[in-house]
Parts: sequence; structure tokens; C-alpha cells
Amino acid sequence: MINGMFNALSGLRTSAQKLQNSANNLANVQTSGFKKNSVTIGEVKSGGSQLTSTTRVNIQGGILPTGNPTDLAINGAGFFQVALPNGGVGFTRTGRFTTNTDGNMATSDGNEIIPPISIPGNSKGVSINSNGQVSVIVGDATQIVGQIQLANFNNPSELSPQGNNLFTESNSSGAPIASNPGTGGNGTILSGSLEISNVDITEEMLGQITTQAVFTANAKVIGTADEIIGAILNIKS
Repeated sequence: MINGMFNALSGLRTSAQKLQNSANNLANVQTSGFKKNSVTIGEVKSGGSQLTSTTRVNIQGGILPTGNPTDLAINGAGFFQVALPNGGVGFTRTGRFTTNTDGNMATSDGNEIIPPISIPGNSKGVSINSNGQVSVIVGDATQIVGQIQLANFNNPSELSPQGNNLFTESNSSGAPIASNPGTGGNGTILSGSLEISNVDITEEMLGQITTQAVFTANAKVIGTADEIIGAILNIKS
């Protein structure tokens, strides 16, 4: 009876962890470039269950046209490289770039793109081709002002999350391999578009319904076991 109660308690814990993961996925359904996380549950030899791993699913998200030339989607593999406040390098699939007060392309959080790209204040327009070349119109002339590079990894699922859909390299991910879009296994750039989250709302909602049913079943097992143990103790007393 005691073993059954502990098994049910482990079931409650793993169900709660699955629900928390699903809730995080749903909370980021509108986050550009977000990749959902999937959890794996395994059996414990002594009985019950436990969460054995959490894996980021790097499936390409859909493409949403925006018409803004500095909104960039990666069609294929790779990450944008941005400068972090601590001097490090971050990696992201979120391609919503703007021009900061210094005239440099940066994320909405202020992280400048690497290599740096400066947009002249007197430019009349910006264009970015599929290979990441950035051009502007100044006067009647077109000028090339920069080249976007993407970074790839041997194991991108093992990048270390830093929040706001930003990652840093880890020992497990391997070092970044930077190259121009369309080369080195990297995807191409789609200007005027954003990659949307790869979260499937229907899949997450169905998963939550199933997980909540398991949670309820385990809670009932604990309640029943508690009643039986209480009855036995009353008989003995």
C-alpha cells in the first residue's frame, strides 16, 4: 500500500512537470522563432515514473510575411548572432531587427547583430537578399553596408537557454560555425518575414487533457490509499 502511494506521488510529480512544460510552450506560441520543448518520462526500477529528459524540437516554424525589410526569417538551419551585454555572443532565431540610436541593426532587446551592420541615417530604404547581403539607398545610389552571417552547431538542441528566445553555446552544443546564409549547411534569409513558433496548439491542448487525467487518477490513488491506511490504524487502535 505504501509503495503504491509513493508510485502515485511520482506520477503526480511527472504529470505536473509535463503540464509546466506544455504551459511554457503555449505561452510562447506567438514568440517569433520559438522552438517547443518535449519531455520524456521513464519508469523507475523501484516503481513509479520520473522525467528523464527535456529536448528542444528544432523543427522549422512557419513563415509570416510582415513587409518590414529588417524582419528576417531563416529558411533552414542556423541562428542569428548577437552581442550580449556581458561581452559574450548570443544566438537566436528571432529575426525582428530594428536600428538602434547608434544606427546599428539590433534586436528589440538592444542586442546588436554580429558582425555589426550600420544603417546610414540618410538612407531611403534597406534591402536584404537571401544570402544576407545588406544594401541601402543613399541619394540615387545603392550601397552595400554589411553582410549577415549565421551560426550553426553540431548539436543545436543542447544550446544553453538564456531567456527571451536567446541561447549561448555549451560544451554539448559544440562551438559555433559561422558562414553566410545559404552556405555551410545554413538556411537562407527571407527579408520582410518572421519565422513563427513551431508550437502546435491542438497538440499541446490534447496533451494537457491527457496529462490532467493522469494527474487526477494518481491523486485518487493517493486518497484511497490514505483512507485504507487510516482505517487500518483505527482498527489496530
